[in-house]
Amino acid sequence: MRTLYLCVTERHNLPLVAVAAILCAVGIWTSFALGHEAVRAQTARARRAWGLAAVLAASSAVWATHFIAMIAYEPGLPYRFDTATSVWSFVIALALFGAASAVILTMPSLAGRLIGGGIGGLAISAMHYTGMNAFRTQGALVWDMPVIGVSVAFGIAFAVAAALMPASRSRGVRHLAPVALILAVCLDHFIGMSAVTIAFDPTIPEPSEGINLTLLAAMVANLAFGIVALSIAAVWLQMRDLADISIEGLLICEDNRVVGMNRSLEMILGTDRNQVIGREIATLLPQLPGGVAPGAAETDTTLQVEGADPVPVKVIAKFIHIAGKTRIVVAVRDQRERISTEASIRRLAHEDTLTGLANRFSFNTNLSTRFASRREGGRSFALFMLDLDRFKIVNDTLGHGVGDEVLKRVAQRLAKAIRTADLLARLGGDEFAIVLDNARQPADVSSAAERIIEVLARPFIIKGQVIEIGVSVGIAFAPTDGTSTEALSRSADLALYRAKEEGRGAYRFYEQEMNARMQARRTFEHDLRRAIARQELFVVYQPQVDSTTGRFDGAEALVRWNHPDQGIVSPAAFIPLAEDLGLIGAVGEFVLRKACTDAMTWPSHMTVSVNLSPMQLRDQRLAARVACILAETGLSGARLELELTENALLQDDGRTIAMLHALRALGIRISMDDFGTGYSSISYLRRFPFDKIKIDQSFVRQLPEDGESTAIVRAIATLGQQLGMTVTAEGVETDAQRRFVSASGCGQLQGFLFSKPVTASDVRAMFDADALPTSAVA
Repeated sequence: MRTLYLCVTERHNLPLVAVAAILCAVGIWTSFALGHEAVRAQTARARRAWGLAAVLAASSAVWATHFIAMIAYEPGLPYRFDTATSVWSFVIALALFGAASAVILTMPSLAGRLIGGGIGGLAISAMHYTGMNAFRTQGALVWDMPVIGVSVAFGIAFAVAAALMPASRSRGVRHLAPVALILAVCLDHFIGMSAVTIAFDPTIPEPSEGINLTLLAAMVANLAFGIVALSIAAVWLQMRDLADISIEGLLICEDNRVVGMNRSLEMILGTDRNQVIGREIATLLPQLPGGVAPGAAETDTTLQVEGADPVPVKVIAKFIHIAGKTRIVVAVRDQRERISTEASIRRLAHEDTLTGLANRFSFNTNLSTRFASRREGGRSFALFMLDLDRFKIVNDTLGHGVGDEVLKRVAQRLAKAIRTADLLARLGGDEFAIVLDNARQPADVSSAAERIIEVLARPFIIKGQVIEIGVSVGIAFAPTDGTSTEALSRSADLALYRAKEEGRGAYRFYEQEMNARMQARRTFEHDLRRAIARQELFVVYQPQVDSTTGRFDGAEALVRWNHPDQGIVSPAAFIPLAEDLGLIGAVGEFVLRKACTDAMTWPSHMTVSVNLSPMQLRDQRLAARVACILAETGLSGARLELELTENALLQDDGRTIAMLHALRALGIRISMDDFGTGYSSISYLRRFPFDKIKIDQSFVRQLPEDGESTAIVRAIATLGQQLGMTVTAEGVETDAQRRFVSASGCGQLQGFLFSKPVTASDVRAMFDADALPTSAVA
């Protein structure tokens, strides 16, 4: 330590050493400020630019510090510096500091900072000892290697500390990072200088080439000028940072009169400062006649200048000493964006974004307010729950864009159909609600409901498409049908359900028995879910007969439910419910698997028919599931028939046709059930790949007496024959019916004349015996 002290004090010009230290401090602080900008930069290009500037500042600071200290060095002999080696010392510093910065920026972890700091320490040592290698004098440089090791160790240790400190949670520690790097430079240099001794050698000529002290001083001066320029830029950046995080506008006041303002306040007001300077603060803040009190809490108010729009602001004032005087500085924060954002949030919270109507939250809040008003003597009101009819078909066939436009048009029509005092809301999807204020007479409410149904029954023309929907309405009165939002909404929903159940395009008032009926339905729903889990469903079979041979050739699988309390439940009672609940897939898969398993025990020429629900047909996994069941049971696809009704074909022709072709590719036959009951049956035969058509039993039961039925049956049978399809007559109950349909060309017969639906064991016994009742024989 004494050697170091003597080296600095006795072998150096101390004023120049002080200059070197100051320049080192300025340059290192500048490099950290620029490095901070590199870390904050949003783009890779900006990050590289700021990083390069920081590296240049650090390298210049270390190089300039070294050579100013060398100018301050007084060895007692004339000396110069080798030009090339001096330049190389700067290049080495630049390269190694660049590598250190790159490591720290790309690896800001502890390991990255340790490595980067170590490289930075090596940069300082490499620059110093390369610069010393450029030293030329009439003598030899003798080095104390242990001391050199100490100088390098100190340089690396403090450089690593400088790299670690910016990651500290303590702000004070972070601010010490430049100090650590300054110490690394100074200790590395001066400990290194204490390790060298010059041994005079008269055999060595006095240096005459290289950089002399005058030229070196000029070079260092120029470099120092560059460092100072960079430091000014860094200071400007720091000031800019303070401006960026400060309140937007500033007013400087003296004796309650404005004497100065900043550019930000001009931008807030949209006016020139000349219209503000000299005015009393109270005229700018009219809602605060006495102005703002310094030290008081931040206040919401309005800032106003003649000729400009009022601006909502927050203001706070402080006493500040400026140019020897105490003045009041009022900080102004523009609140327009915040207020606009809050208004948007409130609007989003209360409005439906698609239609602009009140949303469910706003509707429930309003309804609760009306109930509170009623308890204080307010008027009665009625609640309408609306559900659009056939809207799903529009969405599925024409797309959600058209569906959204329909909802907007519906909202517009409904708004015109009600009074200003009434509340209209969209609850979600195609559900709307209306609260009719002051609803006393049922006749007035009925008139409003009829008007709503009428306006929504009119066609919509959207993107060249004529769209016809409709609406079903459920109505409940407050407080008769409910004394709370939840109770009244539930009553209106029950009335709506009844309206849709009874044909749609209608309105129904809530009645007490609806609640009991709904409770019964919920119980039935629960029982159905349990029935599927407990395997209470079973399959029966109704045999089918070849009309030519009179022998059995297959059977139709029919599902039944053995309810623990109600006994055998007809599929007409639970299949629609299974479709509503989304359980039809599980029911259909159970029936199909059971039918295929049982058919494997029948004679090999017998087929089994299974009904498909419209919802099953829309399942894109249907063909794969059928193929899996056929593989599991071993039944050939040629022995399976799948039956579907016209309802299954009403939507999405393209997907339905693709699904039917995928099923036929498995060898399965496709049959249209209940043919003749729909208006578009013939067009279906042209578009879809059917193998069989089944004449609905409503025609067969009236044979042969009813003339229209006989004509229809003959026409269907002839049509089937011409198209190469098998024709099955359902509901054959008498021998006269059998003879008529057989003579008309029906190739297959089915009905009570041959057998009622029977269990799997019974149908197997019938097939094995291949025997028919006497009445079935021609």
